[in-house]
Amino acid sequence: MDTTLILVKTDKGVEEVKSRSFGLPQAMRALLIMADGSISMAGLLSQTSRFPNAEESIEWLVREGFVASVHPSTHQGSASSVPSFAHSQRQAASQQLPPKQALIAMTRELLGPDAAKVIQRIEDTSDSLADLGSAVERCHKFIKLTIDEAKAAQFLKMGLTLLAEFK
Repeated sequence: MDTTLILVKTDKGVEEVKSRSFGLPQAMRALLIMADGSISMAGLLSQTSRFPNAEESIEWLVREGFVASVHPSTHQGSASSVPSFAHSQRQAASQQLPPKQALIAMTRELLGPDAAKVIQRIEDTSDSLADLGSAVERCHKFIKLTIDEAKAAQFLKMGLTLLAEFK
């Protein structure tokens, strides 16, 4: 594995961190938590040198879809108000997932336990970018009315930015 690659959690990885739904052992979970979009494979290996089989464990996390590896030249930080973890997750999703799945991953990350109804609306939308853009705007209104105005504004900004990456 290329040790210069940046490691980011996938949708599956975020779910494991939030709810322990896949029951990873503690050592694997620690590695997963450390893959935050700001660390390379080499950096993670140097920080976990005391972990037995760290490299094999990281490769397993990648292979099983908990972590994605992103090339550093395509992975850049953001100076915007969007949290850096969300930004790295969005970039990883745009490189690894189709637009609808990337949007769902971003929604789950942003809204956490409040994401289910919004995700259902996205899933009910066709895969076209135009339809997904309309869904983001409809979901923005729904989030504003039922969850939180600040989250709604953040969802709209992040959703439209994410979809723009696929154009």
